[in-house]
Amino acid sequence: MTIKALSLLILVVVWGTYYVATKLALSAFSVIFNGIFIRTFVLFLMLLVGALLRRNGELLKVKYIFTRLLLIGLLGFALDITAFLGFKYSTASKGAVLLRTDVLFSAFISLFFGEIPRLLDIISMVLMLFGVVLVSNAQNLLKLSQGDVFFLLSAFFISLNAFVIRSVQGDKRNPGTDFVIAFYNNFFTLVFFSLFSLKSLPHEIFNNLRLLDVNIPTLGLIAAGMCQYLIYVSYYRNLRLFPVWLVRTSLLFMPVYVLIVMSFFGESITGKQLIGVVVILVGAFLLTMNNQFIKQGKQARR
Repeated sequence: MTIKALSLLILVVVWGTYYVATKLALSAFSVIFNGIFIRTFVLFLMLLVGALLRRNGELLKVKYIFTRLLLIGLLGFALDITAFLGFKYSTASKGAVLLRTDVLFSAFISLFFGEIPRLLDIISMVLMLFGVVLVSNAQNLLKLSQGDVFFLLSAFFISLNAFVIRSVQGDKRNPGTDFVIAFYNNFFTLVFFSLFSLKSLPHEIFNNLRLLDVNIPTLGLIAAGMCQYLIYVSYYRNLRLFPVWLVRTSLLFMPVYVLIVMSFFGESITGKQLIGVVVILVGAFLLTMNNQFIKQGKQARR
């Protein structure tokens, strides 16, 4: 295995471990405390690493992009709190799969930018929606469980955030660096978590701090904070090393990793749900690859 390929494998493991650790942490800690702890942990870690690498000066270069950085943080908060609520009321196994429907929502959002879906796109989207019903073990899309709805909302916010992040990265006047985008994404997410729970914040922090101990939820909380930081590092690094389609395709293996790990914690899925997992991942793969071929065709015609 080459060093580059190993980088993709690390991303899959780190992201999958983040989901597992989050689920374990939420078995004891509240959603708000979970968000504030993780984002505070990452904030200090980023400032420390930034100081060692002498990159903190970049954080002042936000002209023309500050408003969008604020929006990225708001969407970061939205995708975090909905994902945490999903993990609170559903399983990590289902979450890892349903959160991959961000590929589906990206296709829907692209419609507003004038991108007309082709036949294979439509087939892939229908496949993924069918897979969602199977994984959720619901009769139809209108009868999904509360936790699964939160996962789908989070996937939508992930997709929307990706469009805003790309606009900042490609800003002609001041293209934001990975470090700047990641820092403000995390910082403003923390700010919005704090504002959301402003009245109950002291109560939330005090009550949950008492639960910190040498136990699995606490280890999960710390691991989630570390993995959140590593996601920023490894995800942006892989986007520089590989085409976007290859990174997104690699992440389709992440739910498989989560399913295997969570089986050791007593989570299991039915045969019907397993079929749904396969259907969603196949649909996501077809949608990703078809979009890549379309982009290559457009570039070839230029």
